Amino acid sequence: MPDQPHVCLIVDNPLRDLEGLVLLGRELATRGVKVTLVPMYEQGFDVPALQPDLVLVNYTRPNNADLIKGYKRSGVLVGVLDTEGIGGNNADEFAKLVKNAGSPDLLDLYCVWGQAQRAAFLKHGTVPAHILHATGCPRYDFCAGPWRAALSKPPVGAGYVLLNTNFPSVNPRFSNGPDDEVETIVNAGYSRDYARQVIVEARHAYQSTLETSMKLAKHFPDVHFVLRPHPFENIKSYDALAAYPNFEVRQEGTSIEWINRARLLIHQNCSTAIEATMLNVEPLSMEWFNTPALRVQAAAQVSRPVASESDLIALVREGLERPLPAVADETAQFRREVISNLFTAVDGASSIRVADAILETIAKARGKAHPGTLPQPSIRGRAVAMARAVLGFKAASALRRRFGSAEIERRRLGKTLALDMVAAVLGRIDSASVDGRRFSVRRVVGDTRRTARVVSGASLQLAEAS
Repeated sequence: MPDQPHVCLIVDNPLRDLEGLVLLGRELATRGVKVTLVPMYEQGFDVPALQPDLVLVNYTRPNNADLIKGYKRSGVLVGVLDTEGIGGNNADEFAKLVKNAGSPDLLDLYCVWGQAQRAAFLKHGTVPAHILHATGCPRYDFCAGPWRAALSKPPVGAGYVLLNTNFPSVNPRFSNGPDDEVETIVNAGYSRDYARQVIVEARHAYQSTLETSMKLAKHFPDVHFVLRPHPFENIKSYDALAAYPNFEVRQEGTSIEWINRARLLIHQNCSTAIEATMLNVEPLSMEWFNTPALRVQAAAQVSRPVASESDLIALVREGLERPLPAVADETAQFRREVISNLFTAVDGASSIRVADAILETIAKARGKAHPGTLPQPSIRGRAVAMARAVLGFKAASALRRRFGSAEIERRRLGKTLALDMVAAVLGRIDSASVDGRRFSVRRVVGDTRRTARVVSGASLQLAEAS
């Protein structure tokens, strides 16, 4: 390309998404792309101010429709790499959700994780075939070489039994409680009755998991257990486990790095069970208190189903003494299929496939006329965009903090990008890479007085080290 393209990558949850997006950003940077990592909550300031060639958003849902419309009207291409790429109970459900709850007609690129999602998107006409790419998700590149060597090591000795929980709806870290979570589920396209049912059943599952954790700690006093709550869960709700000297509750780091050094994984409806199979760590699913409304089909099917508390204790004992016997043929077959269907491949190359799709999209768009009539953002969306442009980041943020939602402020704080954290991830990736190149990261403060007034100062840009 004659001019250096600029791509903004929207970072939803750093705990979950940062490493994969840094890997993708580095891949783009090796090809001469200017790459900016933008915190999700600051994109409304930074993307319009920076005017990249393409912005890769983390999903398309009603809550970001106005932003997408604004980007398109300003001439910015919009792509999606959905951070909930296996959302819903199956690929058809996910395809219908995106079609009905998003803005697929405004997109220039959609990267799905696996072949099943791609087939479902085509079947339901979710997005046009020419913008749809099955790429995998870059965060799973760390399950394969050379990037597995870039995983950081948790501050706990290897060989622990890991419990991953998945109860943000009834144990929320950022919202005010289950009532708010009902609204979140409804806004994602589900019925209110379904949302309320999920909350009731999730509350029971959460309590059962907590009780089971305590019983495991008592039954195996010499075994080290680590419970890792979902990134959107409130870690303090597990404080009762601190009474057990062989139990730790940790929320830092990625799920992949914690699974990588675990002996077994215990969970219920947590997609990290699939990550465990990628890393050859055996996942055990607590099925005796599971329900159809809560069930995540893929996570359950790749796991060894455990029918009772006593069965779980027996399996943990056996798994600590020796490798567990081979799973049923049906489970082994599903584990092979799920990689292609849901993740394309675990080959360390998803970031390459996403980068290819991004650059192809930009190349095809260059030289083409700007599309004619594009839909306007809502009245509220236009008012918010105007306030951002007129007030600038500091003044608009001060007003937001004074009159806005305390929940949103908690979410913002939980999703900030720390410069040293990104630099550390980049350093580990550089060390594992075979290309010998080194990259640095800096804050984006704006090149002109106008952009300096509008940008948040929270976005980070990658550059090759001199």
